[in-house]
Amino acid sequence: MGNHQLESCICEDLQQLLEEQKRLAFEDFRFVCEKIGYDTIPFILSNDKNQLEAWGWTEKGCFFTTTIFRLEALDERACCATLSLLEPVDMDGCPVEMCENIFALRKTLNCIIVDLQCFCSIQPLSPKLVNRQLPIIEPKC
Repeated sequence: MGNHQLESCICEDLQQLLEEQKRLAFEDFRFVCEKIGYDTIPFILSNDKNQLEAWGWTEKGCFFTTTIFRLEALDERACCATLSLLEPVDMDGCPVEMCENIFALRKTLNCIIVDLQCFCSIQPLSPKLVNRQLPIIEPKC
C-alpha cells in the first residue's frame, strides 16, 4: 500500500507541474497573450538507485545523453508520462555530460514514455535554463 501512495504522489506532482507549466506559458488564457519566454519546467526523475537517463540525437545529428526532461503529456490512469529530452549545453553551446557546467538546456524532438511507478522523486529546475541565450564572449586580446 505504501508503494501505491508513492506512485500516486509522483503522478500528482507531475500533474501539478504540467498545470504550472501551462500557466507559465500563458496557455488557456482568454485575455493574456503576452509571451514571457518560458514554457517548460525542466526536471529530473529519480528512483532509489539513480536518475532516469536517456539518449537522443540533436537536429544536427549529434548524439547526447541527458537526465533532464520536459513533461509533454501525462496519463494519470496508467501512471505514465511522455517526456521530451532536454540537451544540456555549456556557455559555448557545446553538449555537456549530465550536470557538468550546464549553462542552458536545448529543447529536442526526442521523446520517451516512462512508467512513473518506477520513480520516487522529482527535482524541478529553473525554467530560465531552457533555450537560454548563450553569452557573447569577446576576445581578451
